[in-house]
Amino acid sequence: MKIYGTPTSPYVRKVRAFAAEKGVELEYVIDRPSEAESRVPELNPLGKIPVLVLDDGEAIYDSAVIVEFLEGVKPEPCLIPGNFRDRIAVRRWEALGDGIVEATVNISHKYGPMFDQEKRDAWIPRQEAKIERALSLLERSIAGREWLHGMSFTLADIAAVYPLAYLDSVLAGFDWRARHPGLPAYAQRVMARPSFQRTDTGAP
Repeated sequence: MKIYGTPTSPYVRKVRAFAAEKGVELEYVIDRPSEAESRVPELNPLGKIPVLVLDDGEAIYDSAVIVEFLEGVKPEPCLIPGNFRDRIAVRRWEALGDGIVEATVNISHKYGPMFDQEKRDAWIPRQEAKIERALSLLERSIAGREWLHGMSFTLADIAAVYPLAYLDSVLAGFDWRARHPGLPAYAQRVMARPSFQRTDTGAP
């Protein structure tokens, strides 16, 4: 199987870290959708990464669907619980993490009302508020716990920490460590795992 993406894409990192935790080998193909020769638009009509291409040529996207597929391909170690309520709880953390990244991308890529300064001055704080509320929830939820859901490492922990690494790389001025002192120790513990070390931003 091949995973198409770029080293700086946080969603690609999420999938690669998940695959590494599962022990699923993926051939990593660096492919920037913005480049004319990119294969991504033919694999995913939305032109977005990551895209997982199976050995038979079928393409799977987006990151949430890819991790679901990988969980089914190799059920152990279990990173997405089979129990319905636990599964929904973990996928909710994934939705939160993906939302933090989306708000971060909106700010760092200057999306939104770029040409109306008054609207933009009101828009950016709303994106920052999304991040702030999400991190506050993470900080409260991890207090006194080793892992975010249950007694073992799951997708919830990947989903909680990969956005923090992305914040470091693109919004260095957003000092989440100072704002949320209950998060750094947990984040450091997750980032020290081989799956995160191998997928560090900028590393092929």
